Order: sequence, then C-alpha cells, then structure tokens
Amino acid sequence: MQYPTQRMVNMVIKKEEETKEISHEKGDDDTATAAVAEEKMKLSVDEVIEKYVGSFGLSQMLQVVLVSFSWVFDSQNTLVTIFTDAQPSGWRCKTSAMNASLSPSWCMNDTAGGGGNEGQLAGHVCGLAAGSWEWIGGNSATTIAEWDLICHRKFLAAIPTSLFFIGSIFGCTFYGRLADVWLGRKKTLLLACILTSITTFFASLSPNVWIYSFLRFANGFARSGNGICSIVLSMEVVGNKWRGLVGQYGFFFYTAGLLSLPFIAYPIRTHWRYLYRIISLPPLVYIFLLVPLVVESPRWLLVRGRNKEALEVLRKLARWNRKKLPDNIELIIPSQATTTGSEGDKDTIGDENENIWTTRWAAKRMIVVMLFGFGVGFVYFGIQLNTENLNFNLYLTVIINALMEIPAIFIGGILLSFTNRRLLSSLSAISAGVLCILCIIFTTASSKNTRSSNWPKLTIEAIGFMASSITFDVLNIYCVELFPTNVRNFAVSMSRASLMLGASLSPLLVAAGRLNPSLSFIVFGALSIVSGTLSVWLPETRNAPLYETLKQQEAEEEEEKRRRLRQPTVV
Repeated sequence: MQYPTQRMVNMVIKKEEETKEISHEKGDDDTATAAVAEEKMKLSVDEVIEKYVGSFGLSQMLQVVLVSFSWVFDSQNTLVTIFTDAQPSGWRCKTSAMNASLSPSWCMNDTAGGGGNEGQLAGHVCGLAAGSWEWIGGNSATTIAEWDLICHRKFLAAIPTSLFFIGSIFGCTFYGRLADVWLGRKKTLLLACILTSITTFFASLSPNVWIYSFLRFANGFARSGNGICSIVLSMEVVGNKWRGLVGQYGFFFYTAGLLSLPFIAYPIRTHWRYLYRIISLPPLVYIFLLVPLVVESPRWLLVRGRNKEALEVLRKLARWNRKKLPDNIELIIPSQATTTGSEGDKDTIGDENENIWTTRWAAKRMIVVMLFGFGVGFVYFGIQLNTENLNFNLYLTVIINALMEIPAIFIGGILLSFTNRRLLSSLSAISAGVLCILCIIFTTASSKNTRSSNWPKLTIEAIGFMASSITFDVLNIYCVELFPTNVRNFAVSMSRASLMLGASLSPLLVAAGRLNPSLSFIVFGALSIVSGTLSVWLPETRNAPLYETLKQQEAEEEEEKRRRLRQPTVV
C-alpha cells in the first residue's frame, strides 16, 4: 500500500485553498454586480431634464427655433387667399364700348384705395354686356378676376377658403393620431411639410374654381400637421417653468409668415399663381436643411417602449448644453416604475390602447377644451376677417394686422411666466368680448364713412384683437399641458380642429355684419365672454409636470388632490 507523501498532502491543501479563494472572489463579483444593478437611478424624463440636461439650454433653444420655422408655412398657407382670392383692384370699359354707348362715369371703378366695395362693383359690372369691360390689373391678378367669380357666381369665391378650413379639421384628427401612435412627432412634421409643398404648388396649376377648391381642401389637410407637431416638439424637451415661454416663441414665426405675405405678393400682384409657387418652396428647403437637425421627443420614445433611444436623445441634448448624464440612469414612467422591462418590452408601454374618449375624465376635459376652442377660433379669425372692410390699402392692412400680433405675444409670454393658465385664458377671452361690445358705441358715429370717426372703433377693435390673440396663444399651450404624452398630439389636434371649425363659420357673421355692423360685434363679444367662463371647468397646469400616460396622470392628479386635502388650513 502506497501512502501519500507530505509534498502531495501540501499540494492538495493548497489546491483546496485556491478553489475557496476563486469561489469567494466570484461571490464578491456577483455581489458587486448586484449592487451596481441596485444603484441604477430610475428617473422620469422631467427629472432628467431638470437635474442633468438643463431646463432650457442651447440644445433646447436650437430645437425650438428649428421646429418653429414650420409656423411660417402654416400662416402663409392659411392667409394666402387674402391676396390670391381678393376682390380685383378695379375695372374699366374697353375703348370700343366706351366710345359707342357708355359714359366715362360708368367706365372707371377703382377699388385699390379701399373706397369701393363688392356691391358697387357688382352693381356696375353685372349690368354691362360681356366683353365690354376688363379688369384693370388683368385677368390673372386674382382667382375672382380669372374665373369671373362675381354677380351670380360670387358665392363660388367663398368655397375655396371654407374648404381649406374644413380640410384642416380632418387633417388635425389625422396628424394627431399619426404622431401619437405610429410615426412620432418628427416624422409627422416631415410628412406635413412635404404634403404642404406639393399641394401648394399644384394649387397654382388649377384650371378652374372646382379643382382649385379641392386643392385648397387638400392644402388645409396637409398644412395642419405643421403647427401641431411644432408646438408639441418644442414643449416636450424643456423644463416646467419654460413651457409657457417656449410655446409663445412659435407664434413669432407665425407672425413672420403673415408679415412676409404682402412683401411677396406686391411685386407679383398681377399673377396670383406665382404667389402659390413661391410659398411652395420654403417647405422643401426646410425639409432638406433643418428637419434633419431636429430630435424626436424623448417622451414619445419612452411611452412607445424605445427607452434606449429616448435616453440617447437626452444624452445628445445634454452634450449640446455641455453637460453629461450619469451612466447608471434608467428612464421610467413614474406610474410604471415597478414594471420596467427590457427594450421593446410591452410591459414598459402599458398604454398602447389608451384613448381620450374612453377615459372619462380626459373626455370631459377634451370637450371643454374644444368648446373653448370653437369660441376662440370664431372670434380670433372673425375679427381678422372683419378688418377687410377697413378703408385702407389691402397690403398695409395685412401688415398692421400682423404687427398687432407682436404685443400680444410679448404680453402673453410675460403673463404666462407668473400667471395661472386658467385665469389668464379666462380674463383675456372676457376682455376681448367686452371690447368687441364696446365697439358698438362707435358704430353709429362711423356710419358717416369718415376716416376720423372710424379711428376710435378701430383702436378698440385692435385692442380686442390683441386680447383674443393672447387667448388663442394661451389655449394652444394650455392644451399641451392638460394631456399626457401618449395622447398629447391627438388632444392638440382636436383643439386646433375646434379652432378651425369656429374659423370656418366666422365669415358668415362677417358678411352679415356688412348689413348690420352692430350684429357682428354683439355676437363676437357674447361668444368670447361665454368661452372665457368655460375655463372654470379646467384644472390649473402651471408648474405641473408633463405626464406620460393617461393612467399615470389620473393617479398622480388624484394623489395631489388628496395631499392638498390633508394639508392643514392656515388661519
């Protein structure tokens, strides 16, 4: 029998000790890994922006400016018909007809200075034989001149604009759902710009008023995605305290688009088709040069389960702000903090089938916003359309209207920084209504058709328009804050659809107001005051977080209510 030597015994003991050390080290490694995993910081998008990215830095400023350029196309396509579908500047008899039978007083009717109106024009031209007269600016100056939309055909002149707003209503619904569920904000904005450019250009090729009306409907449908995606993309990447101001920035670009129209239209005032072709080009430039620099909303990426992409967007924003995100951050939706899964895990979404209309509190809130929006759109666009009857040059009038938007934006931006949204929207709407009703006092005085007697009414009307503009701007921002990320674009689209519905009906009241000026001011004033009272049924959102899902918002708002009830009352 062979006995082990001492050397063999020592080797066995050493091997056992090494095995224990390896096992111990492996256990330490596992413990360390577990510890690191436990130290992962689970933060919401709001918390990451406030703590690490910055509430409003260079990256957010660049994002806001880039996406806000789309407001320029929105305003240009909305208001281009002020010039393309305008009443021609004047008419004259042809020389042969003038020598034959018509007196000189019947053979010149120049409305360029604003002194003429459609009734006078129709009264003269409609009684003349075909071919005995001609438009001073030529048949290509406006659609009315080219297709003879006067006399018994004059109602056809209103169809393209009405269909444009109706198309916007359908477009708002389409783009809102598209941006929330399928494409996201950035790709939807890209699609809207492409379609806007195409429909605008094809409108310039219209052979008759019916094709033109259809293309205006398509153009209204196409352009409605620009403003919706712009305001949401701007507000979803900034901190809470900057949301109001950022929302206002886009309206500067809207005003810039409106201001650009008279300067583009005047040099080509004898060719309405050229105006459409020119404004179809900026969206194409925007698509190729600026849209690639825009980042997708990290909030939308998160609620769609694309956590890694959302985190990468936040890291990119932080780098531009010369900051860095910690490596152990994990994005979560607060109400789903216990169910975070891997990339693409459906459990991390949990809200794919959530819908505003099947969620009771959200449906009630949406209905109130839409009723409010209908009144605001009716008054805001109605007051603008009512200024076409001013006794001034058309191009100068549009410039003045655009300039009136600027103080409204500044005042609204300042007030939003320290005033509650609910109070501001209510007071501005009520103020606009009161000022519209005050205009009735000066209606009788201005009936003499003297410019000096018009100034008091015009001054009050201008102040009333600024108040309604503040309401219009605040409502767009308020709606973004009232609803969570997974339905936010849809909610904004519904709000804008209600604005467009009001806008599509306001021309009827403006037309009636030509016969009875007091009627339009009474209706504008009353509707604005009623709309202002509706905000009482909406919650306050100033300094509130932007929620990600309907379930999260419902739970956290209920918790906030209970917390306030538990607070002791200070006597």
